[in-house]
Parts: sequence; C-alpha cells; structure tokens
Amino acid sequence: MSVITYETVFIAEPEISNDQVDQLINKIKQAITANQGTLTGEDRWGRRRMAYAIHGHKEGYYAVLNFTAEAPVVNAIEHLYNVTDSVIRHLTTRIIKKNKTFRPRREKPAGQAEGARYAGRPSSGGYRPRSDAPAKPAAAAQPAAAEEAAPAPAAAPEGGTPS
Repeated sequence: MSVITYETVFIAEPEISNDQVDQLINKIKQAITANQGTLTGEDRWGRRRMAYAIHGHKEGYYAVLNFTAEAPVVNAIEHLYNVTDSVIRHLTTRIIKKNKTFRPRREKPAGQAEGARYAGRPSSGGYRPRSDAPAKPAAAAQPAAAEEAAPAPAAAPEGGTPS
C-alpha cells in the first residue's frame, strides 16, 4: 500500500471546553499514529458561526488536521468521529498533488497598448450583433410595419352622419 496525504476537518459542539478539545484532538492523533500515519499539520480555527444550524447549534468549534497515512486509517478516524457525541460534523478528504506545468504567457507585440484589444478591427458604429448569424431580410419586416401604419376607419356616431 502507498502513503496518501489526507485532510480531516471536524466541528465540535460550541459548549465544549478547551480541555475537551485537547482530549479529542489527542484521540485523533493517537488513531493516526496507531495506524502507522504521521501528523503533518494541525490548525484550530476555534469557535465560529455556521452557515446553517446543525442539531440546533448555530456555532461550532472547528479544527483541521493534515496527515499522511495508508487508506485504512480513514476508517479508524471516521469511526472515532461517529462514536464521539461532541462531534457535530466531520469530513476527511484525500489531497491529490498534481505536477501541472503551464505554458508561459504569450507576449504582446511591441506598440500594442493594454486597452487596444480591438485595434485591427473596423468600427461597427456602436452596435454589433452578438451572433454571426445573418440578419433577417428587411423585406419581411416591411408588411408588418405597413399594417401598423395604416389608419383605422372612423366609426359613424349613432343617429347622425359622419362629418
């Protein structure tokens, strides 16, 4: 089996004391070292407001642990979280390191200003259609305009002649 890098985050009840937090983190550390894992980082965020209430709690004590270990250690930590009543939520994720290399940025030609994005293009007079589709023919639009422009016949008043 290979050694994998993990990060585990848990939220404990906000009423928990600092001594109880220390005991909980020590239990997690012991579970990691008992399964031949090594702790690489620990970060205590402290008591923070949650985005939504969980089990009636609007706040929680956050802590993050980074470690390297083999895959079975995650099951041991998850079991520890599930049997501990003071843990409200927990999440353990695998950290995948990618050795991505990016192309260097393309250099701009000399003499081109920062805002001269459309320097070589002709001016369109302010309006420019969003798509490359051809515009509708103007002949199809004329009959509709002619119908709207024609005046409606006047109605004759009752009992009289139209003036």
